Amino acid sequence: MGKQSIFLASMRCLEIEQFLENLGADDYDQDDVSPQDDYNCIAYALGEKNKPWWPSMRLKDDYEWPPDLPRQVDDQETLDNFILAFQKRGYKVCKNGRLKSGIEKVAIFTISNVPKHAALQLESGIWGSKCGGYEDIKHFTLSSVEGKNYGKATVFLHRRRDRKPFLKDQILSIVKKLLGR
Repeated sequence: MGKQSIFLASMRCLEIEQFLENLGADDYDQDDVSPQDDYNCIAYALGEKNKPWWPSMRLKDDYEWPPDLPRQVDDQETLDNFILAFQKRGYKVCKNGRLKSGIEKVAIFTISNVPKHAALQLESGIWGSKCGGYEDIKHFTLSSVEGKNYGKATVFLHRRRDRKPFLKDQILSIVKKLLGR
């Protein structure tokens, strides 16, 4: 294998390692790094890679956000607004980020209760993050991306990987129909 082939097989993201003080070379899969692109962490977690997502009023022309949810002032975005955006895509708040078969999870990172980042748990249990304008990385723990820029993973959401409602929600829907609500 030539030098160029070896380089393409593994890609260390030094800029991301500098940006995230708890992320080291052994904390992510260097063999599974995407190229840089224009979407962001929220878009990545939602599976939307066409355009970045964020509720910023300042960025409303360039960033997606559900039209029925409020746009907000930078650094004053609310956790509730982010949770509602994910709920519109079938997510529900859950207790933790532990791997569960057939379930997709998202962790929202906050600093002083203001959302800063989101990571998506892959079927393997590894977490995926789109780090600002940098590459997508697959990191082995949430703590490796926690720190001064993203804060801490404070809220977890989940949905079924097949996108069907949870059994509890299906039963509740049937009961509501039967009661005429």
